Amino acid sequence: MSFPYEKAIELLESAHANGRLAHAYLIIGPPGSGKERLAIRTIEMVNERDREKAATSLEELRSSSTTVIAPESRSRRIGVEAIRNVEHVLQMAAPAGVTKFAVVKDADRMGQEAENAFLKTLEEPPPASRLLLLTARPEMLLETILSRCVRVTLSGSPVPAVFSEAENRFLETLREHSEKGRKGISGAFGLMSGFSNILKQEKAGITKQNEAAEKAEAALYRNKTEGDYLKRREKYYEALIEAEYLDRRNRLIEYLVMWFGDAMRQQHGAKHLDLPDFAAATGALAKRLTSEDLGRRLDAIEELRDNLNTNVFEALALEVGFIRAFA
Repeated sequence: MSFPYEKAIELLESAHANGRLAHAYLIIGPPGSGKERLAIRTIEMVNERDREKAATSLEELRSSSTTVIAPESRSRRIGVEAIRNVEHVLQMAAPAGVTKFAVVKDADRMGQEAENAFLKTLEEPPPASRLLLLTARPEMLLETILSRCVRVTLSGSPVPAVFSEAENRFLETLREHSEKGRKGISGAFGLMSGFSNILKQEKAGITKQNEAAEKAEAALYRNKTEGDYLKRREKYYEALIEAEYLDRRNRLIEYLVMWFGDAMRQQHGAKHLDLPDFAAATGALAKRLTSEDLGRRLDAIEELRDNLNTNVFEALALEVGFIRAFA
């Protein structure tokens, strides 16, 4: 059974109030269903000091007691080394009254070795710790992992209720491009320039946030750990910055797919739109272009997305992709 985000919060708050929170939850749902928001709320309801942060992202909750891991680098996988780092942090002593959390974003991206390593933590969780696994594809996880987690399945659409600042800025740029009928090479380059600038700002923000988290962790553990742990954590944060950047970039590319998809839906009289707030702009596109034109442009975006997931030079891939889709 799936629940709206609000109902899931109600159920978890009731479990917490009655001292019945499980040690491991598998939070399932499509992009935009509220998986991260639910994880944030769960951490806040357990740890008072985290409530004071009023966090809007999991990254803001990273601390000596809360670890967040996600697919790393271009492989888009969660490696066994990341899981071992989670185990190491969870074994560390936490301040009195604080529960340690480990959050695994896109848990379905763990490889077999990483999943087997994670099973040990699930089977023998350290004292005062809880695990939150987030995924849109639970069928990709080992049955032994599924059986050791309490499932919370969220209902929802692939579009978030509230767009991030970067997402909203990009969608507004698309709206202006479509409603003003901009076309040709200059129009394509203008749109690509706006997209690239947003990506640069996103990368800078991600880097700043993770470097701050790394410095805080290094200060905490510098005299409490042995070996090359801090050096490995430095490499971990480098990979994490890249992984989070790729996640943001792929999300913006996905909005391009939705944009042309909505135009095609309007041509065929479909009632459902992925981006209903931008129906006028995608409708203008639907009137101006033929179904064949829209199909070609959608194919160009799909190809751009595929190319960006390889080792291709990003700037060149964006240039070719935007020219094919918008010129």
